[in-house]
Amino acid sequence: MKDVYDFLVIGGGPGGTPAAMALATAGKRVLLVEKGEGLGGTCLFKGCIPSKILRESARRLRELREADGFGLCLPSRDVRIDWYAIQQRKRALLQRRSEAARQRLEKIPTLDLAYGTAMFSDTARAVIRTHEGAEQRVQFSQAIIATGSAPSRPPIAGIDHPRVMDSEALLEIDHIPERLVIIGAGPIGVELGQVFNTFGSQVTLLEAAPRILGPVDRELAGLLHVRMAASGIDIVTGCKIDRVASTGGGLFVFYHESDGQPAHKIADTVLLVTGRHPNIDGLGLENTRIGHDRHGIEVNDHLQTAEPNIYAVGDSVGQPMFAHWATAQGLALARHLLGQPAVFPGPETNSAVIFSEPEIGMVGLTEAAAEAAGIDTLVAKYNFAGDARAQIAGRDAGLLKIVCEKESRRVIGVHAWVEGAGDLMGEAALAVKAGLPLEALAGAIHPHPTLTESFAQAARTGLTKTMRIAPH
Repeated sequence: MKDVYDFLVIGGGPGGTPAAMALATAGKRVLLVEKGEGLGGTCLFKGCIPSKILRESARRLRELREADGFGLCLPSRDVRIDWYAIQQRKRALLQRRSEAARQRLEKIPTLDLAYGTAMFSDTARAVIRTHEGAEQRVQFSQAIIATGSAPSRPPIAGIDHPRVMDSEALLEIDHIPERLVIIGAGPIGVELGQVFNTFGSQVTLLEAAPRILGPVDRELAGLLHVRMAASGIDIVTGCKIDRVASTGGGLFVFYHESDGQPAHKIADTVLLVTGRHPNIDGLGLENTRIGHDRHGIEVNDHLQTAEPNIYAVGDSVGQPMFAHWATAQGLALARHLLGQPAVFPGPETNSAVIFSEPEIGMVGLTEAAAEAAGIDTLVAKYNFAGDARAQIAGRDAGLLKIVCEKESRRVIGVHAWVEGAGDLMGEAALAVKAGLPLEALAGAIHPHPTLTESFAQAARTGLTKTMRIAPH
């Protein structure tokens, strides 16, 4: 570690690491400081990657149970779950990815990596404290804050019990809970609820809002709700959590239902997933003029704070909190700081995937959001029940919705509920980002049989509505 750098980047996750690498590759002297034990941040070690590893094991388990439907006669349908082996595979994959990132960084001679914490002394100096206890003061010309987020804990009595866990703790649990109550039916609650339901847990979802997955297209969220309930997951919406109490035999979650009636659920483990908050404590922001609150650090359209030489990206800025969003911001900021043309991402073109079963993929505006913005919309739909690829896979429950500006037929949103929706979002993101018209999707030749044919089919249906082409 040197004493003087062009850039100090705090946070080695999906926002900070790509920015640091881009700046250092361009010849800038960069110090990247990571608080954890390896590169990757929350997404790699405590969030999206480990949860998807567990989901993959659950998916394989479902396929084994459904094998006879594909003409495969297994000796027994009773598959033994080796939870220890699942966790070991997860940890090995996380270490592999983190080590690969470290090796890539080591090949850049102008980039130094320190494991520890960084605290601003002022707008040009910071104190770096390594995990080994060493302390060093460094100077920098510019800085990027990319410190991610942490699970929020609402003021509910009794949640300090050791078996009331956040998602990070549940991903490390040493057994499969017999009875799991999940407080919060957002993406994390839905994903982990289905995973543990597949593994054999009796799962209950408690949600304060009137429905699950509030920001998701209402129709698609409703279809998933029905699917989850049919699989045995107990879903209670519109409820208010009162407290969690423990007994010798388990935990009691007391709440009031939407009609005000008191009720309770019994659990061995309670998962608390009621949002996340920016991880900005201990950065020494009080030694700067950087504005911040519980929602995150205040930045302008170029991700610049009130201190002209200090920027912030990703979860530290607030919503939306996605790894790919942080990466897009970090790379755009790096180009901007290098004096190159840079287009900073806007939420209207952001993409996301709920890794439910089936998956929900979304890009751009929902039908409701577009109408709330005063946009006259045209919605083209495609039902995967008639799709060849979906039928072959035995996963033909699904719906695609393409939201367009009615007059221009420009695509402003794409939303899909089908197993494999995540892989469809690349084309969807391009269509929304480029503002392609329905004609472009209808005219593209998609390979058969694939799920991507749904784009052309939906587009043709939408164009039929406008009477621009004959029915297909």
